[in-house]
Amino acid sequence: MQKFTKTTRTLAALLVSGTALTGVASAAEITGNVGATTDYIWRGNVQGSGGASLSGGIDIDFGNGLAAGTWVGTLGDSDTSANYEQDLYVSYSTEIAGYPLEVGYISYMYPGVADSADDFEDFYVSTSVAGIGISYYMLVSAESATMDADEGTYLSVDYDYELDDGWTMSLHYGMESFDNSEDDEDTSISLSKGDMTFTVSGDEGDDTRAIVSWGASF
Repeated sequence: MQKFTKTTRTLAALLVSGTALTGVASAAEITGNVGATTDYIWRGNVQGSGGASLSGGIDIDFGNGLAAGTWVGTLGDSDTSANYEQDLYVSYSTEIAGYPLEVGYISYMYPGVADSADDFEDFYVSTSVAGIGISYYMLVSAESATMDADEGTYLSVDYDYELDDGWTMSLHYGMESFDNSEDDEDTSISLSKGDMTFTVSGDEGDDTRAIVSWGASF
């Protein structure tokens, strides 16, 4: 795999790098991934209890631009909310005028929350220009009536730079917007080598957080 945060798990890694958008396989391929992190951060926000988290997922590439998969991540112990998250997603990849393009749908589910109140769904479109990954997410629906009425969007801009000795530096900027609240920006910088990633993440109004993550695919 992939670094553990949602923006870099199996599906999101495709969005950032665009590598899965440049071609199609000759036959369906199934891959799996596992990961661990000291802190699960998503769009600059601490998830669950804010402690260590484990994850795993399965992805299917159908070889014609179509892909689908599922991902599960722990959220820590809580008496009032879910202790894990399960995502389902499907995407289609192609090229337009030489630029990679991916469109997809993601369902975020939180089993254990009363009446599935925290579940929601996103539609996204992603491309890569001059090595810069650009993704735009739009809230499709949410079980929470308040969230559903907010027309939320999220813009993600990411860049990877290869360093010496197998190290990669990744830069991220994101902006989340809702109709009834102020825009919320988040940034992060990561250094990765092999299966390990070291990240410093920050969000407006929150403390900067240092994160160590491990991931592997098979």
